[in-house]
Amino acid sequence: MKILHNPTTLQHRTRELVGARLIDAYESPERLTSILTALHANPCYEITEVATDLDAATAAAAKVHTAEYLAHVGTIFESWLAEGMVEPDGCVLPECFPVIRLGGNKTRQPRDLAARVGYYAFDMSTGISRETYASAIASADLARRGAELLATQNDEVGGLVFSLCRPPGHHCQTNLMGGYCYLNNTAIAVRTLLDSLPNPDEQVSILDLDFHHGNGTQSIFYSQRNPCYVSIHGEDEYPYFTGSPEETGEGEGEGYNLNLPLPIEMGDFDNYRPRLHEAVAKIRSVRTRWLVVSLGFDTFVGDPVGKFQLERENYEEMGAIVGGMGLPTLVVLEGGYVVEELGNNCLAFLRGLEKGYADSVNASPKLGSEEDWEEVRPEETADEVR
Repeated sequence: MKILHNPTTLQHRTRELVGARLIDAYESPERLTSILTALHANPCYEITEVATDLDAATAAAAKVHTAEYLAHVGTIFESWLAEGMVEPDGCVLPECFPVIRLGGNKTRQPRDLAARVGYYAFDMSTGISRETYASAIASADLARRGAELLATQNDEVGGLVFSLCRPPGHHCQTNLMGGYCYLNNTAIAVRTLLDSLPNPDEQVSILDLDFHHGNGTQSIFYSQRNPCYVSIHGEDEYPYFTGSPEETGEGEGEGYNLNLPLPIEMGDFDNYRPRLHEAVAKIRSVRTRWLVVSLGFDTFVGDPVGKFQLERENYEEMGAIVGGMGLPTLVVLEGGYVVEELGNNCLAFLRGLEKGYADSVNASPKLGSEEDWEEVRPEETADEVR
């Protein structure tokens, strides 16, 4: 398995409005530090550190997002700073949003800098700090690189690539940020993968395992047959207005969008497992040749923004079921906010993924022995991010 990391993804830190409270965002650099600490503690995993290829990343993002939107994300903080609207260590949050039923005009970007923030956002959890764009484009670049590696060096990477993306991306639409997401890493990966394959007609599928529905990814590909989008998520949970089973795609994409919402009172793995098998059946039914997994760990019990009750051992079984499809797979990191357990949960999933994939393709996983696989104590993940 090839694991990709860019240190620039650690720079972004912001605040969010939750109810009536302005707090440090749950989406923090410590999330990634927890995973890196766990991976470094296990010698069977090697992390490849890369720098941002800004030109390539920008070109890849432009295949998913509008030019105006990319310019906004890249410049709005400095524009606010120049006007004295934000402190250098502050963050930009929207104060109003367009509302169609009240005659809001969504066809024209507003001139006012404050209004422009709400024009390109759908919540108040996605603040923009001075380092946000640098981290977001670095995250998108990791998704792009992962897709290229999988498509062009599949044998060399062993059929599995993990891009340690941060900030996440699956809530971001072509010109709308939200849910901690600024650029849609998964969509950028899929576009790159389709462009890189010798046969672009080979079917790609997306399996979204975050607690929250990937409204952004769904919207980007809703009218397309390739890729197929499949999501397991909390029923009637954030982002609230998408993710129903009735959303099956439109036009050429009809039948290539499957939502499998699960009521939160049924959020243990005994109820989750059948949904996962149903997702696998769908992915197989469309003759998928390549898989991109939007992997969120906010399904873990006690997550501050998720309400399922999955346990650590469940992630190893989940990974084994996904890997058991035997598909060349790119994993893109999404959510998960129990920082002290995030690294170990990630290790469990990767271990299961490699075992399942190896069993499926009759290969020998490079996992090391059981004794080599070390859990990381919570206090080891609490180091300050520098």
